[in-house]
Amino acid sequence: MDAPAAHHTRWQLRSGSLMLLTTVCSLVFAAPVQAEPEEGPSDPPTVEVPTSEPPEPTAEPTTESPPPTTTAPPTTRPPTKPPAVHNIKLLASDIVVGDAYWQGNGTAELVIAVQNIGSYVGTEQIDGFYVLPSGAQPVGAYGTDGCVATDVKALSFGCRLGEGRVGRVVVKVDVDENAWKVSGSGSVTASVRDKEHARDIVRKRDVAIRFTSPPPTPGIALSASQLDLPGVAAPQTQGAQLQVKLRNTGAARGYGAVELVTPPGVDLVSFPAACRSRRKIAEDRDRCDLGDLSAGREVQVTFGLTISAAAREQLPLSGAVHGYLTPAGRSTVETRADYRITAPPIAGESPLPTDAPASPAAVPLVGGTDSAHRGDGDGNLLSSDRLSSGPFVVGIVGLVAVVGLLVVFSLRRRMGGAGRYDDDELAEDEVEEVVLVSAGELPPPPPRSAFPRSLTLPRLPPGPVAGSRFRHSDSPYRDSGDDADDHPSEMS
Repeated sequence: MDAPAAHHTRWQLRSGSLMLLTTVCSLVFAAPVQAEPEEGPSDPPTVEVPTSEPPEPTAEPTTESPPPTTTAPPTTRPPTKPPAVHNIKLLASDIVVGDAYWQGNGTAELVIAVQNIGSYVGTEQIDGFYVLPSGAQPVGAYGTDGCVATDVKALSFGCRLGEGRVGRVVVKVDVDENAWKVSGSGSVTASVRDKEHARDIVRKRDVAIRFTSPPPTPGIALSASQLDLPGVAAPQTQGAQLQVKLRNTGAARGYGAVELVTPPGVDLVSFPAACRSRRKIAEDRDRCDLGDLSAGREVQVTFGLTISAAAREQLPLSGAVHGYLTPAGRSTVETRADYRITAPPIAGESPLPTDAPASPAAVPLVGGTDSAHRGDGDGNLLSSDRLSSGPFVVGIVGLVAVVGLLVVFSLRRRMGGAGRYDDDELAEDEVEEVVLVSAGELPPPPPRSAFPRSLTLPRLPPGPVAGSRFRHSDSPYRDSGDDADDHPSEMS
């Protein structure tokens, strides 16, 4: 290859490397934001409408002219996209406390389940918050399957769910040691924004603390029946009978009474005849005085309840019965029994799971986050603004390749230059122009330095060195008399 061609090829390689490096940098810094695919049906295909008339069939020539055509071909309109329907489903479990509570362990969980049951909405952002019943304190929370605890200090959460997807939030709570004496309910609220109609779709569920076993109180025993309503095709008002048994297990006569606590949407409509007096203590709490109970006596009473259609849709619900017994001359002893109202699901509905999914650790109550879509149920990001790592990987690999090519070309150039022979021709830009100057035009030589570049000492003659005072007898040099006197042995 001649020098101009080699030089041209070298510049082409440099230009190609620069263009490749520029392309890789553009891919790295201009990586597009990858959005999550929206879940939902795709747009229906567009049907093309014919615009031209079909050709008329050829006919044999006749003497009569055919009648003019007045009918136009039928046109078909493309189907329109169905309107979006925003809707969510919410379910919350009770805060269930087991036998360990009576030994001082009040750890329990509240499980919140949310489902996106909308149509043609894709992925929905669902926001919610919860209020715990009296006696329960939150100690941590975590979310799974698309839900996160956005601010555990403010008791709020957020879910980003596609159509049909279910997400859950688990709240760790601590139940006070005297919470069993105070009956009350909490609530969970979730909402989704309907942008087409500028409104919020809100769902709410009630939450209660439920004890699986009664307190170990001596001298009194209490029990309540569990209510199982018959199945219905649609939510409607239903009635039920709640049986309560109170027994004096002590050795002395005592005055007995019960207080019935009903969940929201459930009303007490009838009292048993055994109630000597009755009164309403609170909106959801009524008292029935049973009078004196001798030692070992048990009283069974039945209360009539009405479950509204709204409450029927919220099943299962939990209530409580508190029993009191005051022996003569002694303090009142108190106990508690919980009851639950359940029913088969309404036709076409499937209950949401309310079991607590496993998690590495709950988020402690030390503050909240700022966004409601920080992560999915396994801790992964769920925002539609997440970036794809593909362009970055390609950019890094391309950059490494470009650097490697540049290094290889540089080494080849140096090795080629080192092995060039004298008879090789140089490129035009590598040949220096020689200018001939006449002898008269040469500049004068620079002045010579007074100091020689190298100093050569003269070779000494054989024999004693001059000035050392040791000489041979035939030396042509003579010392002074002082030297002869000082060294008589050296004189011949």
